[in-house]
Amino acid sequence: MLRFIRAHSKSVVVKAFLVVLALTFVLFFGISDVIRRITGKDYILKIGNVKINPFEFKNEKARRLGLLRGRVQDLDDKNLTASILHQLIWENIIDQASMDYGLVISDEIMKKYISGMKMFRDKEGRFDSRLLRNFLQSIRVPETMFLESSKKSIQESLIKYPFSYISLETEQDIYRKAQQERRSLVTVDLNPALFKITDNPDTEVLERFYSANPELFMEEESRSLRILTFSEASVAKNVQVSDEELLDAYERAPERADRSFDDIKEELRANMKQDRVLSAVNEKTRVIEDALMAGETIEDVCGKHGLAIVTVDHVTANNNSAESSRVLSVPYGGDVLSVAFSLDEGTDSSFSEGQDEKNHKLFWLVHLDKITPRHIMDFEKSTKRILEEWVKKERFESATKKALELIEKIKGGEILARLAAKNKYKITEIPAFDRTGTVEEHPQQPGTKGKDKQKGQQDPRQKKIMEVVCEDAFSMGVQEANSVTIDGHIVVYQVKTISYPKDIEKKETSQSNQRLLGEVVNDLFQQLVGHLSKKYKVSCNHELLKEINDDIDQNILDEIF
Repeated sequence: MLRFIRAHSKSVVVKAFLVVLALTFVLFFGISDVIRRITGKDYILKIGNVKINPFEFKNEKARRLGLLRGRVQDLDDKNLTASILHQLIWENIIDQASMDYGLVISDEIMKKYISGMKMFRDKEGRFDSRLLRNFLQSIRVPETMFLESSKKSIQESLIKYPFSYISLETEQDIYRKAQQERRSLVTVDLNPALFKITDNPDTEVLERFYSANPELFMEEESRSLRILTFSEASVAKNVQVSDEELLDAYERAPERADRSFDDIKEELRANMKQDRVLSAVNEKTRVIEDALMAGETIEDVCGKHGLAIVTVDHVTANNNSAESSRVLSVPYGGDVLSVAFSLDEGTDSSFSEGQDEKNHKLFWLVHLDKITPRHIMDFEKSTKRILEEWVKKERFESATKKALELIEKIKGGEILARLAAKNKYKITEIPAFDRTGTVEEHPQQPGTKGKDKQKGQQDPRQKKIMEVVCEDAFSMGVQEANSVTIDGHIVVYQVKTISYPKDIEKKETSQSNQRLLGEVVNDLFQQLVGHLSKKYKVSCNHELLKEINDDIDQNILDEIF
């Protein structure tokens, strides 16, 4: 076909055919992009005159997923998207503000900044570039990206610098007292699973529940794939180096010095073989990739080149399926999942290097067979699951109702401990803690007994409750109560005591002043960023973002914009 077109390139028929082909390509593949450019909606984010297009956003998200996968057990896609939006806005605002303020970061400043980091200094305190390279390799971040991030940090520090001259003499005493304040709590844990449900819902009730709560029955997007692998050892066994070749290499080696051929022979053999194995591996991966691109089947390619195939069905991005766990059980599994969720259906990745369970080098490639989009479970096939969710909801509502009843009685003057005793609920006392959630270290303070103090520090459940309710507890008065959901349980809590340490060290006072100043500076900087966001007119194309992240929470977008 191509030969015919070349041979008759001046023909009117061929020219007409090429015009029709070009128009077809534009209409079917490029019309959406053309329309977006014409309407000015070819971006996800716009900060001043800078546009972040969908391709850049997808790449950034894929990069971050790659960095996080294997290190974070549960990746929340919504939070990741929000984090990327925040980061892109912040980086571009810093860039444009720096240009307006004339903040030029020279190479010399960058050098001093990076070489001054303790983590990149050796035992003698000197900068060691190897430590920097090892660090970048461990977090899989390119040097250019690290330098750009460091540049942003320097620019942020320079923009913040004027705030450091603020004086807070009047506020320091108030702040210090607030920082020294301690609260102790009494809590009751209401487990919804212990509440009995007597109603027996019929099909109509379950159908209404199913329709009203589609998010409970949503199946995540999954991908079916095949992993093609071959080991370096399988290539190495076919690579030989003759003694004649070794002798020739020996005679041509300038670095042989006074070493004899017999002395250097095996060293030369190992080096020559390693070079040839590397060349053979590169040639094999090239031939296989070309064959797949030319349309050969996976089975034919694997049979011809001796590749092993691992078939994986329905893996999910959140690593919450059995198949995902099976992939992640191999050392390079996290990389496989990252690659799989960056491919289109029916396409192949390039070969990557990895290690098997015995730390032997191998090479792998991913072929993506099928993408199953995010969808709602079928009602008829999921009635058992729907009934379980309905019962769970009813029990949770019963527990919530009981919690509200307890709070109303407390408002009327009741004490939570006495109400718990009447209802035979177990109470837990949390000893005095400060605004950071740290348990009181002074046993002489009121409301803190040695036994309770020890228990408060050791009990993980108490610690978690304290961390969750800490901020709210410091907005409440003595005997006031509230409730919160923690791990599916309803926790009702009441402030038992408010206390202050008797002795305040000068060092602690100085640290309090520094914390106050740091918090004020950060708050002012955030207000400046908010002001600059309006100045540079930060906007988001919500519709285009939802096309890429169809499950993005509107509440997240409302918070950011």
